[in-house]
Amino acid sequence: MGRRSRARERTAASAVAEDPGAVPPVPDRRRRGWLRALNPFKFRQLTRSRARTGAIGFGLLAVLFAVLGMVTKEASWFSSAVLLVILAVAWGVTAAFLGRDDPSS
Repeated sequence: MGRRSRARERTAASAVAEDPGAVPPVPDRRRRGWLRALNPFKFRQLTRSRARTGAIGFGLLAVLFAVLGMVTKEASWFSSAVLLVILAVAWGVTAAFLGRDDPSS
C-alpha cells in the first residue's frame, strides 16, 4: 500500500471521527489487486502453487498466441507469444525457488 493510499485512508478516518453519524467509506483495494498478482517478483503472499499456476497460465497464452500467429501469418502474434514465454519462465523460476506452499514474507 502506497503513501498516498494511507494518507487517503487517514483523512477519511479523521472525517468519520469528526462526524460520529458519518458512514466510513469502504477502501477500494480490489482494483489494484489483480495487477499486483501478476508481478512474480513481489514476494508478499506468493506461494509456490500460485506461481506455478501463473507460469502455466502464461505458457498456455503463449501457445495460443503462437497458434494465432501461424493461422493469421502475422508477426505481431509471435512477438506477443515471445513476451508471454518470458513471463512464463519468470513465474516458473519463481515457483522453483519458493518453499512448499509457504508464504514467502
